[in-house]
Amino acid sequence: MRITNLTVDNFRNHTHSTLQLTAGINVLVGPNAQGKTNLLEAVYLSCVGRGWRTVRDSEMLQFGKERALVQVNAMKRFGNVEIAIQLGQGLKKSISINRVPIAKVAELMGQINCIFFSPDELKLVKEAPADRRRFMNIDLSQIDKSYFYALARYNKILQQRNASLKNNCDLRELDVWDLQLIQQGKILIQKRQAFIQKLTPYVVKKHQALTGGQEIITMTYETCADFERELLAAREKDLRLRTTTVGPHRDDLAILINNQDVRIFGSQGQQRTVALSIKLAELDLFADITGEKPILLLDDVFSELDSSRQARLLTAIADTQVVITATDAPAVGKIFVVKNGTVQPQ
Repeated sequence: MRITNLTVDNFRNHTHSTLQLTAGINVLVGPNAQGKTNLLEAVYLSCVGRGWRTVRDSEMLQFGKERALVQVNAMKRFGNVEIAIQLGQGLKKSISINRVPIAKVAELMGQINCIFFSPDELKLVKEAPADRRRFMNIDLSQIDKSYFYALARYNKILQQRNASLKNNCDLRELDVWDLQLIQQGKILIQKRQAFIQKLTPYVVKKHQALTGGQEIITMTYETCADFERELLAAREKDLRLRTTTVGPHRDDLAILINNQDVRIFGSQGQQRTVALSIKLAELDLFADITGEKPILLLDDVFSELDSSRQARLLTAIADTQVVITATDAPAVGKIFVVKNGTVQPQ
C-alpha cells in the first residue's frame, strides 16, 4: 500500500497543494507554522475520517472559506483507490471511494491505513487512560470494522444510560441499558485483549532494536474481570454519582519497563522510545493482518531523537512509505519544501 498523490483545497492554511509521493521516504521541510503538519492531517483524515487534532470538521477549513477538499490516490495490492473528502461550514462531511459516495464512515475504514506519530504521542505512554484507549480504538477500527460498529453502539448506549442516571430513572429502565451495554462492552473487551496480545511481541522486538536489548517491555490490557458482575455491583455508586463508573470506557493499558510502570518511573527518553516502539510495531502487525504495510506519518520526530536513534529508525522503516515533517532536510528521501501553505518539490 502506498499513496501516489495527495491534493488539498482550502484545507487549513493550504489554498491548493498537490504532492506526488514516492514509495519510500517523503520529507516535508520548512520552518514551523508553514503547513507541514496540516498535510499529514489531510492524509490521516483520508484514512480514519477525522482529523487527529480536532473532532470539529469546520476547524480544518481554511479561514474564510466555505468548502475544503482532501483527495488521496493510493496503490493497493488488489487495485487502486481514490478517497475524496469534502468539508463544509455547517454541513456534514461528504466522503467518496472511487467517486462513489458512502453513507457511513465505517466504509472508509481499512481503505488506506496509516500510523501517526509525533512528540505529542508521548500521551500514549505518560498521560491519561483515555489516550491509550484512543490508540486502541483507532487501530482496531482500521483493521476490524465490527469493532468500529461495536464501539459506536457502546458509546451511544453509554450516553443514554448516563442520561437516564442524571434523570433519576427507575431500575427497570436501567436494566434495559445495562443489558445492551454489557453485550457491546464484552465485544470491545475481547477484541482489545486479543489486539494487545498480538501487538505485544512486535513491540518487544522493536523496543529491543531501539534500545540494544537493554530493557524489557511488557504490556497488559487492564479491564473488568467480569464486566456484567461489576456493572451490577456498581449500580448504587452509579446512581449516586449519576454516571457509569465501570466498563471499557474506563479501561487502561499498563506498560512496564523492567517491571516498573513507565508512566511513573520512566525517563522522558524511555517514554519516547516506548511510544516509538509501539508505533513501529503497529506497522508490522497491520502488515501481517491485512497483507499490506500502512502509511507511516512522522511529525517532527527527528528533532526528538539523537543521531544513533535516527539511524535505527531509518533502518526500521526502510520498507515502508513514510511522510516526515522536519525543519531541516535529512539526507534521505524525496524532499518537499513547504512555505506558507505552498509546496514545491526540491
